[in-house]
Amino acid sequence: MTIPSDVIVEAGSGPHRALPMSGGRFISRGKLALTALYWFAWLSVSRRSAMSTGVRREFESLGVGALRLVASSAVLMGLIATFQVAAQLAQYGAQSISISAIGWFGARELGPLAVALLVVARSASAIAGELASMRANAEIDALRAMGLDPVKYLIAPKLAALVFALPFLTIIADGLITLGGWIGAQFVLGFGTSFFFEQFRAAFTLRDMSIGIFKSVVFAFLIVFIAADEGLNVESRVTAISEAATRAVIFSVLGVLAADTVVNAVFYFIPKLL
Repeated sequence: MTIPSDVIVEAGSGPHRALPMSGGRFISRGKLALTALYWFAWLSVSRRSAMSTGVRREFESLGVGALRLVASSAVLMGLIATFQVAAQLAQYGAQSISISAIGWFGARELGPLAVALLVVARSASAIAGELASMRANAEIDALRAMGLDPVKYLIAPKLAALVFALPFLTIIADGLITLGGWIGAQFVLGFGTSFFFEQFRAAFTLRDMSIGIFKSVVFAFLIVFIAADEGLNVESRVTAISEAATRAVIFSVLGVLAADTVVNAVFYFIPKLL
């Protein structure tokens, strides 16, 4: 049976109540976010080996598993950013400023945003697909029937893992973006290593990295919340799995870009935060 486009089914055991798209999905995501945050806080202080094992497993899957993708992409992004900035500044004889741009722009913007989008492409669909498959096969309802909260055992470990993995990947990406910038500056633009790191140190500050890490934490929450919500709020049919995975990627990308815009706007209009 096809559900009309203006309603959505709320995940849960027993009969499901149709919620209007205008406010129902917002309420659904709000409840999911609050519940996941509660269990995330509980995980932070819990010493249960079973839960910590689940977090480690998710960290290896979502974080360590994305390391090769992030590493190879970060070096290329450093090269591309160096070439693009240097090309624009060549007419002013200021190609060396491209090194400064790598220093602050890579840490504040390029690193966290690129890593988040790569993780969305790799993991958001996987999270949504896994939960949608369990939803379609009535495994979510089975957990609730046994008195187990699916958010605690399925979503909170993913959230905890990605909150730690995304900043970890962002720091690695920042370093490799710098490596890519050095390769471009050394072998293409003709700048020496000592000059490169002198210009880089003059432009880079720990505050730049702190802003990038803060962004990555915000992005991690959004990716997990959106992907989990899309996976849980599907019809009980197998064909809905791919639809949920697609929506998870689309809405996660939009969420990451929107959050990045808001954070940048706050820093722009409140210069003391810069």
